[in-house]
Amino acid sequence: MKRVLVVSMSILLIGVIVAIGWAQAKKAVTLPKDWRTYKHIGSLIITDKANALFGIHHFYMNKTGLDAFNKGMPYPDGTIIVDTVYDVVASPDGKMLNEGKMLFMPYMKKNAKAAETKETGGWIFAAFAPEGKQIEKDPKKDCFECHAAVKDSDYVFSKPLK
Repeated sequence: MKRVLVVSMSILLIGVIVAIGWAQAKKAVTLPKDWRTYKHIGSLIITDKANALFGIHHFYMNKTGLDAFNKGMPYPDGTIIVDTVYDVVASPDGKMLNEGKMLFMPYMKKNAKAAETKETGGWIFAAFAPEGKQIEKDPKKDCFECHAAVKDSDYVFSKPLK
C-alpha cells in the first residue's frame, strides 16, 4: 500500500512539473510596463493603406540595446524595441498628416537562446492592441519575413541619425 502511494504521488508530482513547464513555454509575451521610459530611436510614416503596417510609427528601445544601436553592432540579449503605430489623419485640404488613434504596438525582444527564436534571427516578435493585450500573429510570417531583409543590422530597420 505504501509503495502504491509513493508511486502515485511521484506520478502526480511529475505531471505537475510537466504541466508547469508546458504552461511556461506557452506563456504569452507581455508588453513591458516601463516601455514609455525607453529612448525614442526614430519615426516613420507608411501611408499605403493596403500595407499591414500602415500608420505613423514611433520606435522606442530599452537601455540594454542602445549602445549596440549607436555603434551599429549586433544587439545583446534583453534588447527590447517597442513601436507605437497611430492612424494617419489628413487635414481637410490634404496638405498635412497628423496622428490619429493608436492602432497597435509591434514588439521585438532579443533572446538568441530561446528555442522559439531559432527561425527568427534570435528575436521574439509580438504585437499588442492599444490596451496592451497581445494580438495573435505568426512571428515568422507576419514579422520576420520582412526583417530578414536587414540581416546585416541584426534584423533591425532603425538606424541612428547621423
